Amino acid sequence: MRQDRLRGLVLALWAGALLTVGALVAPTLFRVLPERALAGLVAGELFTLLTWLSVPAAVAAWALRSAAPRGGRAWLAWRGWAFVPAVLLVANEYGVRVVMHGVREGEGGGVTPAFLAWHAVSAALYAVATLVVLALFWRELRR
Repeated sequence: MRQDRLRGLVLALWAGALLTVGALVAPTLFRVLPERALAGLVAGELFTLLTWLSVPAAVAAWALRSAAPRGGRAWLAWRGWAFVPAVLLVANEYGVRVVMHGVREGEGGGVTPAFLAWHAVSAALYAVATLVVLALFWRELRR
């Protein structure tokens, strides 16, 4: 029972962090800061921080679930899902963001259609990672 509560807490904090930065902080930075480049720099640092917070959160959620009594197929199916958001965010950090930076620097540092396309891919990966964490949390609430 205690592991269920800890797992729920880990998932709640993880989902809350992803939602807060993605839906509140990043848009606010672009609205409030005078330079879009500065807003992008700060938002990028926050997304990097969340990527690295997601790795131990995934391990903790997995470990707490793995320590729970095994309930057949449902238990087996759940185990791997804890790592999906962390893998998506690490791929975003070291794959998509690297390409975005290269495109931006290669085209004079401005916002170009190629940059916007890669930014959309990055945003989609972040959104999917957030939705998976929310689904895991929702599943914990229903248990």
